[in-house]
Amino acid sequence: MFVDNLFSKINASKSHRYLYLTPHVYTVGNCSIEILYGIIAAKSRGKKLFIIYPFDIPFVFKWSLTNNELFLLESKYIVKQSKYVRPIVRFLATIVYIPIRVYGLIVRDYFGKKIDESISIPRIGELEIYTPVHREEKYDYSLTERYVLDWWGEDKIKDIAIRLPLQSELDSINNLKKTLGMLESDWYVCLHVRENGFRADKGRRDYRNSNIYNYIKAIKEITSRGGWVVRMGDDTMLRLPNMDRVVDYPFSKYKNDLNDIILIKNCYFYLGVQSGILDVANLFSKNVLITNMIDWSGSGLQGEKSRGILKHWYSKKEKKYVSFEWLFKNRVGFITEEYAIWKNYSEASEWEDIHGFSASLDDYTLFENSEDEIKDAVVEYLDVVNDNYAPSSLQFLFSMYRQKCMKDVLFGPDIYMFNSNKRNYINNNFFALRTELSNGLISNCFLSKNWKHNTHNSD
Repeated sequence: MFVDNLFSKINASKSHRYLYLTPHVYTVGNCSIEILYGIIAAKSRGKKLFIIYPFDIPFVFKWSLTNNELFLLESKYIVKQSKYVRPIVRFLATIVYIPIRVYGLIVRDYFGKKIDESISIPRIGELEIYTPVHREEKYDYSLTERYVLDWWGEDKIKDIAIRLPLQSELDSINNLKKTLGMLESDWYVCLHVRENGFRADKGRRDYRNSNIYNYIKAIKEITSRGGWVVRMGDDTMLRLPNMDRVVDYPFSKYKNDLNDIILIKNCYFYLGVQSGILDVANLFSKNVLITNMIDWSGSGLQGEKSRGILKHWYSKKEKKYVSFEWLFKNRVGFITEEYAIWKNYSEASEWEDIHGFSASLDDYTLFENSEDEIKDAVVEYLDVVNDNYAPSSLQFLFSMYRQKCMKDVLFGPDIYMFNSNKRNYINNNFFALRTELSNGLISNCFLSKNWKHNTHNSD
């Protein structure tokens, strides 16, 4: 698109002091991770990040702006726009968005063609945040490795110091804890389990959803140790039963965009699934435990203390639950949003593989983690965050396999033909960057039981 290309040239200019970015406007996960990557990209280029986003006009755009507070975050690497500049920038962005979005909707609704949202929604700065400073015409994984080595790491992420625009964040979290029934000294865990009520998502990407009631044992484990659990989400979710030291926050009168961010930024650790809000926790470098992971690629396991457990894969052909060693050997178990979207909206018969992996959900069924699996993962993770647990050799072996397989995918031929155009070049760098930044591990209590043989086969 003309606007994207124009700003790419401006962003590429060494003399220009800003890197312009329109974070993904309606998904909280993409928005969060793009802001984080945008800060790092700006820092690596000796610039500051200038965030651009439109006004919220849902009846025109057919989507609502994601958490508004994300666009207001502060850092020494983010341009702080004045109260006079920000509305002007938002107005200009809206003027650009409207005709582009309307065009995309007309093509979709009247001609039955679904066009890539990178065309129907401006994505200024996307190329710069996912690709190294020194780009090549063809994709090269080693450039991503160098990019991460030079500009990422715990010390470098701490340096960016992402802040909320509050006079006193400490007072804000303490006041919020008090209103929710906690003491200032209490620690708490943020819990989010994706359901299908948000934005009427029923029947679409259901494989990403899980049952909140399978987390009751884990919740009680946390509260029995003196912690609190703050359940995150929206009011379409199933209500939790009344439990001591548990806040069913989606149904609280104190729920709003700002409090969402305050709670996640100040939690002891984040417990959840691979849903968008997970990346809000990663934005603030929180300790993260992911349950019911839908793939083994490591997406979301950003920090070294991050841990995860995976959903169980049942092979209809093998008529059994397969081990995770089997998934690696048979190149199964890497799912992308693109694949899910294709399954829902496309009739193309030639699409048999995704990134070289046989990931067809027609051939497999995914089953959730049990109550005990989630509880055991929480028990282990409490030791991890308290530095009382050393990783096992099996955990490192799994991580090594994961890294190797992802590199094979990104280097090898696949349906995307990544080197063919700008969009595919960006996609390839995106997956490479997410792979390189997945520094966490699969929980040992889960991996040791399911690496060679899947425990569900004995149930």
